[in-house]
Amino acid sequence: MIKVVISKGDDGLNIQTEAVQLRHFIASDLAVVYQIGCEREIAAQLNMPPFQSEHEAQSFLTMLQSDEHSWAIVTKKTDAVCGFIMLAPNLAQDNINIESYELSFAILPQYRRQGLMTSALTAVLAAYHDNLQVGKFMAAYFITNQKSAHCLQKVGFTTAYQTQLPDYLGGDLVQYYQYNLDEKGFR
Repeated sequence: MIKVVISKGDDGLNIQTEAVQLRHFIASDLAVVYQIGCEREIAAQLNMPPFQSEHEAQSFLTMLQSDEHSWAIVTKKTDAVCGFIMLAPNLAQDNINIESYELSFAILPQYRRQGLMTSALTAVLAAYHDNLQVGKFMAAYFITNQKSAHCLQKVGFTTAYQTQLPDYLGGDLVQYYQYNLDEKGFR
């Protein structure tokens, strides 16, 4: 079991496990954001074109910095940013309350298969459950991305449904997973 430590600081939530720290993005993260966005495999799985310039990376970093639900994943072993997690709130039927959060995540290839993403996802689920009383998370992946599927399953997500993206988004088949705390309890 992954031990998660959550505390509140001046800059919001501080989220940690033994392996990773999740923090908000800062200006000095530009180089690693550029590296992540230039990785063709990562860009394809995020359904975006790879960055062609540092300017595109700066725009993406600015977006990450302005989003309180975007987290840099920092490996404690090397103190380097190795990936990110973004959460997008989905509104309930009343269009006021948040029904769930949809996760997007990526990790640089050299940090894969070390348990870092599993640790980071577990930490985010715990932090949002404990501090924001979030009961449901969704995540989607392209059917061809079995690495993400395995990671989601390892954390406890279950299959929800498949859908075909519209043509303007590439038309690929996407599998949705869900994590419903009301059904499972937590930790």
